[in-house]
Amino acid sequence: MKGKIASGLLLLSANASALELEPMLYVDSVLYGDSEGGDAGNYASESLGVYNVHSDSEAGHEGHSHGGGLEQGLHLRSIEAGLTWEASDKLDGRIKGVILPETGEAELEEAWARYHLPANTSIKAGKLLSAFGANNIHPHEADFVQQNLPMQMLLDGGLVEKGIQLEWQPDIAGTHLTTGVELLDGGNRGIAAKEASVTAYLTSKGGIADINFPEKPDFPQVSHVYLKAEKDLNEKNTLSGGVSYLKSSQHQELHQYHPGINEADHGLSGKAKMWSASAAYAHAAGKAGDVGNFKVEGEYLYQNKALTLNFHEDKPNLLGQPRDLHVDAYSVQGTYQIAPKWQVGLRHERVGGTHEARRPSVAPFPTQTSYFNDMKRNTVAATWQAAKQHQLRLEIAHNNVDVGEDTNGDGRTEAVNKTFDQFMLQYQWRLDSGHEHHKH
Repeated sequence: MKGKIASGLLLLSANASALELEPMLYVDSVLYGDSEGGDAGNYASESLGVYNVHSDSEAGHEGHSHGGGLEQGLHLRSIEAGLTWEASDKLDGRIKGVILPETGEAELEEAWARYHLPANTSIKAGKLLSAFGANNIHPHEADFVQQNLPMQMLLDGGLVEKGIQLEWQPDIAGTHLTTGVELLDGGNRGIAAKEASVTAYLTSKGGIADINFPEKPDFPQVSHVYLKAEKDLNEKNTLSGGVSYLKSSQHQELHQYHPGINEADHGLSGKAKMWSASAAYAHAAGKAGDVGNFKVEGEYLYQNKALTLNFHEDKPNLLGQPRDLHVDAYSVQGTYQIAPKWQVGLRHERVGGTHEARRPSVAPFPTQTSYFNDMKRNTVAATWQAAKQHQLRLEIAHNNVDVGEDTNGDGRTEAVNKTFDQFMLQYQWRLDSGHEHHKH
């Protein structure tokens, strides 16, 4: 008996010694101000158009942006804590949570395990960041304070869902490829929002209505296929790029009455899809942090929501009429290492070059298309990497956004174009091994 106990203890000891754990902790704080007296921090989420990041539903959230909009003053935006683990050369994983101190909210952001199969293939399961475009870059890895504007507006800050990812990473003709398939849960407000059916719904105008939204199985609601490639042109120069296609089998929206914008409460249900194309060029003058290192990268996104009106408070005869929503976005940015601990960055973003709500002809209704203005943002950032654990960043952003306002006091909201500047001083503290980065 004693021999069996001793053998068991030895086995447990061996397994424990084989399990490698690497803790991580990130603290993000920002001193914020803008030319609108502090009001501009939420203008993006209040913008007009076919976006659903400003949903009237209580299910709305701040996605992967870790803190959403900012008010004037000093903010402790987020605390990320977790660990990566490796049980063997075949099995590893990560678990990480995020705390938003100012709201008291906490969320398990990642909790996944990955098994490495033969032939450079792996399967990952759990709650994970989708590999769609630049979605799987954590805020503490980004080169700018504010979340990428296309991701913020079209994917509600980022796609983080429960699901499965199958990935293959071969090297072909000197090019490293990453190709994969993801099956994910729904819930993202930008691409796979869910609305619950409601009995005796109290409308914005004081009416009572029953709203029925179709129900589909929770999993999988989002499917994603992607291909990314990276090639070293020589010892100092690297070219990379990728394409992604994302499809949601169910997307639902419930909008409330806003005079001048929405004529009545109405519900929409249908499908959605997105495309992404990206490219990047990097020059390494030497090791990381050496003067002369620079990178230029860009990404284009296109989103289409094919929805059907399934509730309208004032005009029930419109039920069944299609709504075809289209919006695109792009981001172009570059960073340059001007000194051993100093990096400067420039970024230009535009959302809504295409920005339309089409109502295809369905008898007796004629074809109608509503057009919306685009959003633009130009940003400059200077980052000082004082030490491995400490980083300070000064960022200035110039914005142009349409916001809904009641300009003459008649109770009707009108589109008001806002041009404003934002000023941010960010301090980040980190504790990790330096192996967690996974920029693409």
